Amino acid sequence: MLKRSILTVLAAFALAVPFTPSAAAAPVQAAAAVPCTNGMAGNYPCRNIDLQSNLPLSAMGGGSGSGGWGWTDSATGKEYAIVARTNGTSFVDISTPTSPVYLGNLPTATGSSSWRELTVHNNTVYIVSDNNGSHGLQIFDLARLRSVTSPPVTFSADARDTSFTRAHTVSVNAETGFLYVNGSTTCSGGPRAYSLTNRLSPAFAGCISGDGYSHDSTAVIYRGPDTRYQGKEILAGANEDTLTFFDVTSKSSPVQLSRKTYTGRGYVHQGVFTEDHRYFLLDDETDETNNGGNTRTYVWSVADLTNPVLVGTFTGPTAASDHNQWIKGNYSYQSNYKAGLRIVDLANVATPTTMSEAAYFDIYPSSNTAGFNGTWTNYPYYPSGNVAVFTIEGGLFVVKPNLSTPSNDFTIGTSPSSGSTNPGGSVTTTVNTSVRSGSAETVSLTASGLPSGTTASFSPSSVTAGNSSTLTISTGASTPPGTYSVTVTGTAPSATRTTTYTLTVNGAGCSAATNPNDVPIQDNSTAESPVTISGCSGNGSATSSVAVNIVHTYIGDLIVDLVAPDGTAYNLHNRGGGSADNINRTYTVNLSSELRNGTWKLRVQDRANADTGYINSWTLTS
Repeated sequence: MLKRSILTVLAAFALAVPFTPSAAAAPVQAAAAVPCTNGMAGNYPCRNIDLQSNLPLSAMGGGSGSGGWGWTDSATGKEYAIVARTNGTSFVDISTPTSPVYLGNLPTATGSSSWRELTVHNNTVYIVSDNNGSHGLQIFDLARLRSVTSPPVTFSADARDTSFTRAHTVSVNAETGFLYVNGSTTCSGGPRAYSLTNRLSPAFAGCISGDGYSHDSTAVIYRGPDTRYQGKEILAGANEDTLTFFDVTSKSSPVQLSRKTYTGRGYVHQGVFTEDHRYFLLDDETDETNNGGNTRTYVWSVADLTNPVLVGTFTGPTAASDHNQWIKGNYSYQSNYKAGLRIVDLANVATPTTMSEAAYFDIYPSSNTAGFNGTWTNYPYYPSGNVAVFTIEGGLFVVKPNLSTPSNDFTIGTSPSSGSTNPGGSVTTTVNTSVRSGSAETVSLTASGLPSGTTASFSPSSVTAGNSSTLTISTGASTPPGTYSVTVTGTAPSATRTTTYTLTVNGAGCSAATNPNDVPIQDNSTAESPVTISGCSGNGSATSSVAVNIVHTYIGDLIVDLVAPDGTAYNLHNRGGGSADNINRTYTVNLSSELRNGTWKLRVQDRANADTGYINSWTLTS
């Protein structure tokens, strides 16, 4: 892996940025509010975003800017921007967005650094810094901002964790209350997990170190279409050269689910799940500088967390390098360095090439080329609808997007997404819908692509988006054996959406056999998973199928065979695929010389050190 090479790239930039010393004299006023009119808000190019204010760095402690986040005080309703700088952290009251008030500074725990990042949870801010000695984790109680009456003041931290020295980023899963320190000097650079049960005294919970250095990470309680992991805590790591997913439900024993890279990869920097957890949007910080072209956002389907699929790329209108993005509702709020804040409409996220930009505010008007000037990150989650834009040179911008009310839209999926039955039998699946944007509408359900002699029924036949229906597919005695793609269509007044259900009709009187139980695969060992077929007549088919789902972090280690009841081995996989993760595919095997009945085995041999995994499940349709 590249391991921190981006620091080398940015170090030269850091030396070129003038640092303004902290000064208490002559407070600098924020720039006045300016609406976006005819493509400009004062000196700033814009579209559908008004400028509320701009507070320069010299007005809030000096230095250069880096990360930032927001906080809304639930007790008072006030909104704050927390600004990371080279020499400290500033706190700004933006409750009156046209007149921000600099409340004070929390000085750095050590020295100055171009890399200071922070996140907020439960009225507390957590701050890390990279290339900055033994900085560790600064912890500050944001409730103290309520008592500031004569700003600006100099704050001290409420606590500091020094179990690591430096780290590059920090993130939190607000739903579980776990903090993840990324790119530290511990855990092989992977996310270092803390419980925030005691918010001012985080408790170390474990390392997510299976893929080494992680530049950034994001964790969610997964509610996407992969039923195996619904309700589990899933962490996505932007790990320099790969996008890597872990099940971190157990912090002491995390499980790596997949590890993916892509053509044209530069530096895998940061990313975020869509709100329905069907997709993951990824930033690559250096693909523009390395390969040319305009800003690219990589859209991954995470319907199968053990095999995420890059479904396409959204290409923006400028050549700027991308840095960080956040999703709120049906929009991605992107901080694309020199091009500023870009807001991308996700209505067509399933087909990224057709996505579009809904709004922008260019905080670096002199250039939109690739490179490391301009905006670092943004915070779009204030109840007011304002967005804080944190910049390297220009200070804090508070802006107000004027986005159109999103059209009504919904998603549709099936769980499970496949099933099998004998001729004359039936199979059921749950059709799930959710509101993607706008209001919930009535969705009418139909199915097409059914094999002959087969019917489909829904109960109920229509639902309000956000609810579910049961689909029953009934085959006839004469329905031909085979595998069929059934299209399930949801039709609402404002949109039509489809999903695919895979139906397998077995040979007469013979059902597919599945072993869903996990079987560990250890280094230099053999693992076997059996299934038993009975009540079938004759030999297997010349086009029998073996659906294999193996979770393993280096499939080039593996030899996978189907072993017939008489001991004959049919090779499925022979150490191909190199460093790729996981085997999740269906193989066609000629079993016409084998009796169907008996005990069949999936045999997996690991022939190398360092990488392990498990047989997740497999199905034999003979």
